[in-house]
Amino acid sequence: MQNGAGKMQTIEIEEMVKEVVHLLELQAHAKHIKIINSINTPISILSDKDMVNLVMRNLLSNAIKFTPDQGSISLSAKEMPSFIEILVQDTGIGISPEAIAKISQNDYYTTLGTSSESGTGLGLMLCKEFLSKNGGQLTIDSQDGKGSIFSFRLPKSR
Repeated sequence: MQNGAGKMQTIEIEEMVKEVVHLLELQAHAKHIKIINSINTPISILSDKDMVNLVMRNLLSNAIKFTPDQGSISLSAKEMPSFIEILVQDTGIGISPEAIAKISQNDYYTTLGTSSESGTGLGLMLCKEFLSKNGGQLTIDSQDGKGSIFSFRLPKSR
């Protein structure tokens, strides 16, 4: 175990992302949002599967929540020598620098999605904690009104 993570195991990112996309397809379809999954090569990480699955679900669900009708979400992965970076990029409403600061400081707040879905930032705080427990980190790159890129890095499976 590493940093308090649960059961460490080899996870095939490609398969896990496919499962999460399938799980959230109806939510995206209801808003006519196109999900473009370009993670199509086998990539493995060593992490707690349940924690990483929750992170992926939360980031994709948030992207759907904060992307207006007819928008799109792109999923991609970058393989580095010692880690994998997963990116969730949306054409959503973006996040203000103030909201990013609150998330970074684990300070929750209330906000509304593009169809009045509620958000508090608690899911992102949980994502940060779970990634940390698995030796990873969350990065948020966003411009208010122009969309966001949420990326997370986790150690590669040896």
